[in-house]
Amino acid sequence: MIAGALFAACVVSAALAMGTGAAVGREHRSRCAPAHSQTVARDRDVRVYSLADKVWDYGTYACLLHSGSTVALAKPRRYRPDSIGHIVLAGTIVAYTDSTHGIDTGSTDIVVVNVAARRTLLTIPGAGGFIDACFISFRDVTDLVVTDRGSVAWIVRKGANCRTATFEVQSAHASGTQSLLEEGPAIVPGSLRVSGQTASWENGGQRRSASLA
Repeated sequence: MIAGALFAACVVSAALAMGTGAAVGREHRSRCAPAHSQTVARDRDVRVYSLADKVWDYGTYACLLHSGSTVALAKPRRYRPDSIGHIVLAGTIVAYTDSTHGIDTGSTDIVVVNVAARRTLLTIPGAGGFIDACFISFRDVTDLVVTDRGSVAWIVRKGANCRTATFEVQSAHASGTQSLLEEGPAIVPGSLRVSGQTASWENGGQRRSASLA
């Protein structure tokens, strides 16, 4: 009788613990889904969402699903809902482009953030941009990939007089070391992929690859 009572008590306790854990999990996930937010990207660890804090002030945020911890990728900017782009995820690592534009010039940075550690791992200023409304020169980031170690690779379309001259495949490690992997007019924008610590892309009908480790 006593053994049976103890067993029943253990079952109840376990059920309560599981229920409490599930409730905590739901609470954390609810923090990652505030009212009126829109999902931009998501994996099993992180939800990236945009949110209009006011009528015309847009911000972009990354939230760790298991804890509800949130990092602002871009604080609200009036009339600029499109400043953040090319958002890609690898576990708790988020990489994205952040663009600022003037009347005739603009610049695009690449940023890598570890959401779990709540810190920026890497910033690559001027990865893209344009001068004199692209008549003098332009560099347009077309592709971006990231690894779970914080290394990134990207394709840039570049030229002058608003015409495409060639493409570059670039990479950077979390340490900040940056490399030109390949350049040529036959590199295909939209073809960049990542598998583990290896990036691959298409050039002239052939698949090329490089290690990001």
